[in-house]
Amino acid sequence: MQLTSNEKITVIIERTLNLINPKLVNHGKRVAYRLFKELYPLGIYDDAALQDICMLGLLHDVGAYKTEDIDSILGFDKENEWNHAIYSYLFLKYFSPLKSLAPVLLFHHANHAQTIYLNEENQKLAQLLKRLDCEDVSPIISKEAVFSNCTFIDEDADFNRVFRHGGFNSEVIEAYIKMIVFSIDFRSPQTMLHTFAATHAAETLARLAGVDEKELEFLKAGAMLHDIGKMGTPIAILEGTSKKLSPADMEIMKNHVVLSEDVLLDCVSEKILNIAVNHHEKLNGQGYPKGLNEYSLAYLDRIMAVADVFSAISVPRSYQKAFTKEKAITILSKFRGENLLDQSIIELAITHFDEIANTLDEKSKPIVAAYEAIEEEHNWIHRKITRGEYNIVRKPDK
Repeated sequence: MQLTSNEKITVIIERTLNLINPKLVNHGKRVAYRLFKELYPLGIYDDAALQDICMLGLLHDVGAYKTEDIDSILGFDKENEWNHAIYSYLFLKYFSPLKSLAPVLLFHHANHAQTIYLNEENQKLAQLLKRLDCEDVSPIISKEAVFSNCTFIDEDADFNRVFRHGGFNSEVIEAYIKMIVFSIDFRSPQTMLHTFAATHAAETLARLAGVDEKELEFLKAGAMLHDIGKMGTPIAILEGTSKKLSPADMEIMKNHVVLSEDVLLDCVSEKILNIAVNHHEKLNGQGYPKGLNEYSLAYLDRIMAVADVFSAISVPRSYQKAFTKEKAITILSKFRGENLLDQSIIELAITHFDEIANTLDEKSKPIVAAYEAIEEEHNWIHRKITRGEYNIVRKPDK
């Protein structure tokens, strides 16, 4: 099953990146369009190569959420302007289909002399991206009008033919989705496993319940996307130092589900959308954001709700360790006893607790390794830059 279409994957990414900061709404989209308008008339790239370069423009600030480093993006903080560029580079290098172009993002704030270690093509693209990026943020810095709705871009037939309707296959689309999800989850060691753990728990519970393979594909897609709206939640709230948020902060936290729906609406099937946005609803109607009850929640929605809780109590957070098995089962039993979550699914989670938790530990090792590799490489690059050394693009492991 293809999660979404060629056209809609770009829309999902645009909408998600627009949540990073109001000042950056449609910035990536406009830069992608500027790249297209600069390169298309030259006739030196075919449509597939142009689409990749446009995706590069769209994603060039994807590392900004990791750092919340908006000032450096807008040119106010020259000292730290490398930081988000390093993470943008690493996210593309480790998770996207654009590995060969990823070094362009690393150097998109660099001067010409600093790019000499790039190959000729990437060097040219880095300098072009830098110029077009600066041209796009200049009106924001000077507080001039910016065409944030980008209607003129959406009406460009050539751009839409190349950018929206290119040849992405299902594997490429899934890779882009995972890259966006990891750019959210990888903000800290405590959150890097949440989406993976919730998806793993949902899949395992569904198999135990006898859900067929077609339905299982919908569930996995919805699980992967269920927290995509957290791109719009401040890190300070997501990574608070206490168990209890203030009422105001809790309302901001709850709004991530609304933001997820805003991102996904009309871009995925209704079934995937419901799985993604209904995971905080409760059978008694006391959940959020819509207050749905048991008569409105499909079986896959119910599995996702239990899986989200299972992830929350199985993966350590910045403010608490993972719960013991006994404490976790007590929490699950409370949800069952108060008719908050589906009793039969809770029973499966309790009965097979060890199986789900142990396989999660084993299957999460590649995710942990990727997080550690990204952090190690980020620190290595940062040290090199601090010393004025710019031979910082590592060869991929064979």
